[in-house]
Amino acid sequence: MMQRSQRRLTLALAPGILAFLIAALSVADMFLPRPYDGVILEADVPGARVVRAVVPGSGADRAGIRPADVIVGIDRAFLDSQTHAQELLNQHHIGESVPYLVRSGGSIFEVEVELGRRQIGGTTYLYAALLGFLFFGVGLFVVLRQPRLPAARVFYTMCSLFMLFLVCRLRPASYSWVDTFVLTTGTMALLFLPASFLHFFLIFPRPVWEWRRDPVADFLGWIARISSKMLPIYLLPPLVYMGTVLWARRTGNSLALISGAPMTNWWVMGGYMLLGLGALGLSARYLPDKLQRRGAGLVFLGTLFGVVPFIVLAVAFPSFLNTERFLFYGVVPLILVPITFAYAIIRFGFLDIQVILRKSLLYTVTTAMVTAVYALGIASFQLLFRGTRIADSPYFPVIFALAIVLLFEPLRQRLQGPVDRFFFAERLRLQRAMVEMGEAITREVEIGPLVAQLVERLPELLGLRFSALYLLSEDRLVRQAGPEALPEELPVIGILHDQLKRQGSLVRLEELAPLRLLSPDVEDLSSKLTKAGVELVGLVATTRRAVGLILLSGKAGQTAFEKEELQLLRGLLNQASIALETSILLDERTRQAELERELTIAASIQSSLLPEKMTAADGWQLAAVCRPAQEVGGDFFTELPGRMDGEHVVVYGDVSGKSISGALMMMAAHEVLNSVALANPEPEELLRLANERLYSLRGGRNRAEFQAGSFVALGYLGFRSGEGMLSYTLAGQPPPMVRRASGGVECLEMPEHRVPLGALRVGGHRILEAEFEPGDMVVAYSDGVVEAQSPEGEFFGEDRLAECLISAPADPQNVVNYLLEEIEAFTCGHTPYDDVTLLAASWSPDDETLERSTSNV
Repeated sequence: MMQRSQRRLTLALAPGILAFLIAALSVADMFLPRPYDGVILEADVPGARVVRAVVPGSGADRAGIRPADVIVGIDRAFLDSQTHAQELLNQHHIGESVPYLVRSGGSIFEVEVELGRRQIGGTTYLYAALLGFLFFGVGLFVVLRQPRLPAARVFYTMCSLFMLFLVCRLRPASYSWVDTFVLTTGTMALLFLPASFLHFFLIFPRPVWEWRRDPVADFLGWIARISSKMLPIYLLPPLVYMGTVLWARRTGNSLALISGAPMTNWWVMGGYMLLGLGALGLSARYLPDKLQRRGAGLVFLGTLFGVVPFIVLAVAFPSFLNTERFLFYGVVPLILVPITFAYAIIRFGFLDIQVILRKSLLYTVTTAMVTAVYALGIASFQLLFRGTRIADSPYFPVIFALAIVLLFEPLRQRLQGPVDRFFFAERLRLQRAMVEMGEAITREVEIGPLVAQLVERLPELLGLRFSALYLLSEDRLVRQAGPEALPEELPVIGILHDQLKRQGSLVRLEELAPLRLLSPDVEDLSSKLTKAGVELVGLVATTRRAVGLILLSGKAGQTAFEKEELQLLRGLLNQASIALETSILLDERTRQAELERELTIAASIQSSLLPEKMTAADGWQLAAVCRPAQEVGGDFFTELPGRMDGEHVVVYGDVSGKSISGALMMMAAHEVLNSVALANPEPEELLRLANERLYSLRGGRNRAEFQAGSFVALGYLGFRSGEGMLSYTLAGQPPPMVRRASGGVECLEMPEHRVPLGALRVGGHRILEAEFEPGDMVVAYSDGVVEAQSPEGEFFGEDRLAECLISAPADPQNVVNYLLEEIEAFTCGHTPYDDVTLLAASWSPDDETLERSTSNV
């Protein structure tokens, strides 16, 4: 298998090596020191020995030979061919004078030409030769790194043909016998170079028929299926050449030439190159892979600015202006082609050169080790068993081969580590640095250092332009660190999260293209991130929860990410996800502990605001209780000064919020009612002023704190001393129930205006009165009583409250306790949804109080 691969590689390299030797021969012929007269012959008419140019200061120049003259003879011998001329000159030495027979115009004359050192290979030809060898060097590098890739082999062929064309076809003609050979070789290169150029750009970076669907691409795919070498496109230039030559001979017309080759083939080359540029332009514009598009775009620009000037100056100008003076200026920009292609290989890893480079080096080392093992094994066995019966046994070769195979694999594994460390020290350094970074991340428990590692340290290691970290906060992603050009917040998109999770948590932004068609949110987000220069999107998540997103730019200089780097990044993200989750959980637990401590303090303060013991007016018995649904609540009751001597006022409230916000509003309402009542005990004025104060809290600087508890449902109860008369009003509270001494239960009349305090700027609450007979009892309550739910979701309700009130004891305190027990039994001990407040008062005068009350009436 190994030998077969080597034979394939040798066969693939052989044409290029032969081309290199021919080009080297041409260069040597141009610069070897030989006797030279200074005459440069016209390459377009090689058999006529017409002078194209004369080297200034040469013997021919001093003898008066001029362009368009014809060299008839040398050293008084008529010339048969250019080779004959070279043979005659080689019989002389540099510095000798030789007679030349020259035809100029209509006359023939003889001149003495002093032979000098040969100088045909000037600066322009040297540049063309170096450019040709540069093409060959790039092509050889590619095919050595990727010998099995069709595009690499075609590229190698194209570069070899470019070398032959530049070195052999564009060389100045002379008398040397090498001329005919190398010029013919250059002409053959001219025939096949255009086809190899077009062929390469049809399959580079990917065959156009694999990713494009149109009639032309389908036709090219059909050609590729019937001929993997794309032979049909190689046949056209030779057929054009043959047709042009046959047509010229048949018609007797002279063949139009450019630098010794038919003009038609130069135009074929120009057309093929333009088609190749078109194919490359399509790849740069429409390839699905963004990285390949960028690389193809770079090669397209280099090829465009290299090839188009060549077509104009080397093909169009000689065709229409009948001059080759500008041909060299068309050759100069061609250097952009190999340079940009070499840069694209380094920058974008085209033709998988990075991977193949690693594999080829390891393959070379492994091959050397196998060779050493085989050599050592052969020598050892021959030495040990020479002349023995074992060596003569037919089983000896089989046993020997098995022994070699068994020794090979352990030896290869042993050598793999040193080879990797020797050849890939930089990559190993990156691996060690990433491992150390992962260990540092796992040791951190605070978010700050973790963010610094991911946003500051990671770009340094990988050579990124930037990194950004977003952490999940409720229903959005908030940027913790990163460039200001990135959005401050990102939306949480479920389909994006699922796609990142399926693709291994880290994907290229262009790989989200299918999602962009399915989700406008993904399309909008992708567009923003692309404009900001983001190349990779990573999901920061564990199996338990999503933590956030990390955004990575491309590398400085646009170098592509290698697969090994992406694998290292995925491993690092997994470690970072666990560390960030731990840090967030610790932070949440710390905040929870602080909140619990604050709730405990708030509950203590709230409890201290409630009266420890209720005082009742003469003839009345009073009891009240308030139970928050959570540690702190929004329900309260308090005693206020009455409007007359002996009147006892109790107000009970329920704010619209719960927990901390409800507790804050409850404290504010408690303070407002007590402070206003001191100066304004009249109930209607008291409620008006309290409504204004509470309403103002919603628009002040503490608006955010009171937003969730902006309204206060209030009940006002005024008990007159020694009288069975109740003054009351309701501002959002349910109507109190009255249990008559006769056993019946009814609700007190509802006031016309009963909007909670603080809901509107103007209140307008009015006081109502109710008369009580001895033994009558009023029970006031908050909505948390009737809205208490059973495990099945059934409400306690007003009807059940009335039924419980009928069977309740006569004493107010016992009534409150009894109702609480009934609610507890109904809810089966579950935590109530809302705060529960109960207040019971009965008119139970003694005989003296009753007699005094009757006499007052």
